[in-house]
Parts: sequence; C-alpha cells; structure tokens
Amino acid sequence: MTLSILPTVFLPLTLTLALSLHAQAARAAATPPPSQEGLSPQAQLVLDGTRETQLDLWRASPGGDKIMVLVGFHDGSDALFLVDTGAATSVIQKDVADALGIVADPDAGGYIQGLSGQAPWIRGTLPEITLGGFTVRGVDIAIGLPGLPEYIGALPLAGILGNNVWSNFVMTVDYPADRLTLSLDGHAPKRAPTMDWSANSARTTLTLHSEGLTPAGKRTRTTADVDLDVDTGAGGLIIIGARGEPFRGFSTIGEEPVNGLGADLDKIPNGKLLSRTHRIPVARVRLGGQTLAVDASARWLCAEGPCEQHPGLSGLAGYEVLREHRVIFDFPHNRFWMTKTAGPVRQFDALAAGLARELSLHPDDPDRAPILASLQWSSGQGESALQTLQAALVHKPKDPELTVMVAKAKAIAADFKGEIETLAGLEPEDLAEQGVWIDYIDALVLDGQIDHALEIARRASETAAPVPDHSEDFLVALADAQLAAGQVEDSAATIAAANKASPRGGSAHLVRLARIAATVKDRYGVIVAMRDLLRIIPLQGLPIWLYALSTEAGDVATFTRDVETAMARLHPDQRPFDFLGAGYMAVGNEQAARAALKTGHERDCAELIGADRDNCDAWYWALGKERLDEAELKSQSAMKALPGNSAYADTGAVVALARGDLVQARERALLAAKLNPSDPYLLWQVSRLAAM
Repeated sequence: MTLSILPTVFLPLTLTLALSLHAQAARAAATPPPSQEGLSPQAQLVLDGTRETQLDLWRASPGGDKIMVLVGFHDGSDALFLVDTGAATSVIQKDVADALGIVADPDAGGYIQGLSGQAPWIRGTLPEITLGGFTVRGVDIAIGLPGLPEYIGALPLAGILGNNVWSNFVMTVDYPADRLTLSLDGHAPKRAPTMDWSANSARTTLTLHSEGLTPAGKRTRTTADVDLDVDTGAGGLIIIGARGEPFRGFSTIGEEPVNGLGADLDKIPNGKLLSRTHRIPVARVRLGGQTLAVDASARWLCAEGPCEQHPGLSGLAGYEVLREHRVIFDFPHNRFWMTKTAGPVRQFDALAAGLARELSLHPDDPDRAPILASLQWSSGQGESALQTLQAALVHKPKDPELTVMVAKAKAIAADFKGEIETLAGLEPEDLAEQGVWIDYIDALVLDGQIDHALEIARRASETAAPVPDHSEDFLVALADAQLAAGQVEDSAATIAAANKASPRGGSAHLVRLARIAATVKDRYGVIVAMRDLLRIIPLQGLPIWLYALSTEAGDVATFTRDVETAMARLHPDQRPFDFLGAGYMAVGNEQAARAALKTGHERDCAELIGADRDNCDAWYWALGKERLDEAELKSQSAMKALPGNSAYADTGAVVALARGDLVQARERALLAAKLNPSDPYLLWQVSRLAAM
C-alpha cells in the first residue's frame, strides 16, 4: 500500500527537519554582534593561512533535502551535523555532548523559537571544531533539545550547525555538485542582493509571482516582494503574517497539521489536530539574482490576524527553491546570491561513505552496532547487519535496542518464528519501551499462537507498572488477542479502556474499533468509526476506503456527502487522491474515481524512482483496475527490491485481488501483516481476504 502523499508537517520542535530554529530576541546591526541574552555569540574562527575549504554534502538519499557535513571534534573524533542557515544557535545530541565531556551550564541558555512553538535550551560550549581546513573555537551549543532526531535516514545525526558558526564565512552550497565551500573571500557580483542576518537568520528579499483564475474564470497574476529567511534546513516556502497579504486573492484555504502529527493513524485522538491555513500558488520566484520557474505552493500562516505564536519569524525559503543552484551566503559582507552549479554535477554516495567509515573506525564496538547495522541494512547487506547485531549482543546480552533490531532483521529475512523467539527473551516493559509490545502479541496471533498471546497479554496488562503510553499499549495488545480468540465484546471494552488510559485522550484506535465491528458484520459500526476518523483527520485517505467498502446502495449518497465535506476542508492539492479514487470506485462512481486516481498518480508517482516508482504505479493501477498485468510486474519488482517492506507487500495483495488471484492476495496480505503486525489496517486486510 502507498499511503496518500501528505504535505510536509511540522513536528513539534523537530528543528530543521520541519522548521527552523530562531532565537527570539532581535539584533539591531547586521555586523557580527556580541552575545545577548538568549542568543549565542558568534564562534571564533582560528586563521592559519587557509582561505578556502571544501566539504562533501551528505544526504540520506540522492537528492535528499536535508544536507549534512562532517565535523571534527577536539578529541579527534568526528560526526555529521545538519547545515541550517535558519538556525541562530547550534545544537548537539546529549549523548554526543556527554561523550565529548561537554558540560551544560544550567544558568546559561534561553529558548529556541520555531514554527511549532518554543523550547528551553541549556548552553554548553564545544571548545573546538574543524570544518575541512578551518578551525572554529568556542562554539556555543544547545544540548539535548527535544525533538532532535537521532538519524536522518540511516545516517546518524550528531546535531545542527547554525549561524553562530556559518557567520564566520562566505558559505557556498552547491546542491547539484553535492559540495559545500567555506571561504574568507566574497567575490560578490556588483548587483548581488543584500542579506540581513541581524536576527541571526539569513534574510533576503524574494519576488514571488502568483497566478490563478478569478471566480469569473479570468486568469490573473500578481507580483510582490517578500522578506524571508533563506533556510537550508527547510523544505519549501512559508510566509507568515501580513507578508502574504498581496496574494490573498490567489490563495486557497484549508486545514492541515501545523503543530505536529504522529505517524500512527490509530492513535489519533478525538481533538483538534488541524489548523486553518492559506496556500499560495507560486509560478516564479526571483531570488538571489535568479528567476526560477517553479510549481510550488507557499504555506501562509497567520493569514487571518495577529501572529503571536511566531514572534520574530517572517517565513522561510528552503530546498524547493534552492535545490538546482549554487547558493552563496556571504555573511561578512551581508550579501546573498545564486548561480548555476560550478560543477561537476555529481551525487556523493553518503551511505557508502558512512558505511566505510563505520567499518574502518568502529567495526567491533557494540555501542555503535545499531549505527553500523542501520547502514548495512540500508546498503542491502541484511545478513551483515544481523551478524553485527548478534555479535554486539554477545557483549551486551538482552540489550533491548539490540534485541529488537535483531528481531526486525529476522522478520525482514522472513524468519518470523525467529523474530518471535528473539522478542520473547525480553520483559514486557522492555518491549513496550522499545515500542514493539503490540507487534509481539500480534506476531504470536499471526503465527497461530492465539491462546499464548492472550495469556501473556492479559498478564502484562494486569501487572505492568502504570506508565501511560505503556498501559495503553498493553491494553491494545490485549484487545487484539481477545479479538483473535473470538472475545469480541471483551475486545471492544478493552479498546475503550485503552482510550481512557491514553495520554492523548479522546477516541483513538478507531481503525481497531472498526475492525472489531467488521468481525461481527456490523457494517454500521464500521461506518460510524470511519466517519469519525474522517472528520478528525481528512488528510488521511484510509477511512474513505474502509467506509466505502462497508456501504450498500442506500448509503452511497451519505458517503458521497461525507467525503465531499471532508475534502472541502483541505487544500485542493493535498487531497488523498489514491484512497479517494478507491472509495469512489467501491461505491460505483467510476468517473469520479478515475479522475481522482489520474490526478493522484501524476502528483504522487511522477518524481519517484526505482522500487518506489514501481510500487506507486502498481498501487494506483490496481485501485483503478487497469493495466493489471503491468501492475503485477511492477509490484513483483518492488517486492523483490525491498522484500521487508510491508507497504510493498500490501500493494502486491491489492494487485493480486484486482487480478482475481485470491490465493496470492491472501498470501501477500499475511506477509504484509507479519512484517508490520501492529498495523490494524494490515490485520484487517488479512481478515477481510480470509472471509472472501
């Protein structure tokens, strides 16, 4: 299954993976300022004759929007840091700071402001870092900021370098060449645009061109200048407050997540998750001396009034408008401009480089085994990853993280009994802490060990310490085991108890409630749960499809109204066209189904490559019941390329069902569920196909 491509969401304080870090206080001058309360002082560059140095850009995948560089430390070690010109303050993982002996000063720091809010930070100081041939001393750094991810893809992330470091240099990011150049010399063109970093962000003027149709159908255009921060850590265009006003007549209005949305659809609470935003279609951008033709949608926040939640932020211009150029930030001379790549165009193989470094520097370190194994997995070396983890377990027996990774490696290799046996060696609390307790219980169920699953799930739910997230997971796992054992009413009651125990509150686990209803052929129970989920989060298309599968002729008009109401709440380009098409197809509205599937296929699949493209094509063709022989070949190719991918296996099941091969559909659905046993949709697919 290929879930609908959702817009990039802003995870709460997930830093530049979805937003930028800004110190809130403003500076008055554009020259390197002294330290002020809440802001980091500029780190000190040590000159030893070097005038310029070059570094490779590390990305999790070719063309990835997050760029990193290798940073050397005072103890001779090194690590990857995100390059973020939207960050005033640099950031480091707490465990990396501990390993380097960096001591936090509890009396120093402040808070970091991002699009999702603010978080306190405690200041530490890196005595020295090296960037190629340059040495920088006294780097103020925020330690252990909440939300900083440990990995970008398979590459371990040590932190973020912000403008308290970059402001020493003329920094050139050549995206097509995968190269970052740091220089002391500017060489700015005479007409190079100015850049203001008085607020510790690289702010410059963009000219945005928007066009669209009036209500009367006449095409009209507008152009306006907007001051935004050029942010190498951001993905697209964001405009905040009154700066978007010239484009109001061109904008669409819709609801989308701004303050964060978890990936687990079944844990979405009954609450307000979405915020009302505007989207501005952008046809051209004038930035850094270049005019760029783009097909972008700028997100306009606070279009309806004051913007107190984003103090000091004007908006962001990120990867979407930078990716095809050589981008120069001349901090010392307050200039910003862009050119074509200096070449040669290349894709630095960061995954291979990271794996080679890890094998060279830390081949037998059990503490580094998760990193090495992740790199091996991502490089297609599944057997080597398993060997790495098993060797580490000899030194750290029953280590929860290593044990769970070994179990997952066995599952990817289709050794599902080995997965179960491995997980059985950990205590329920450890499995819950690692987020795999529900997986373990449902893996037992799928293996036919229903009575055993029910017994240990009940014992854990009764005896485990009352940790909110753990208590909820113990109850959800028990509900799954009860349902498998035919205890339908008990299962529903246990889900109600899980909702009550949930720290999120409200009506979560709606997919599981619908699955319980489907087990006893209570189609109205399914419909009620899916209508509720569709109301809470219309961006997710799955409830549309599951709702449609439970309708009869008399329900179609209500279904259509519900779906149209939900879709009207979204920006037109953000609708879940795959499931929308599947839903319309299920209720017999083939014309609407084909229109949605055509639009979704063009949007979601066009820029994908390799197995992802094969899976996307197969998914859309199967939903539309067209080109099914080609869909089967593409699905087989995707599953062969990534045999441990549950979504690819589910696509294969949907393709087989569309081709009329029920036996193969059941086999693939079971494989998908075994690869991701806690997913209630995949469990539902197994039950649904078994009942056919």
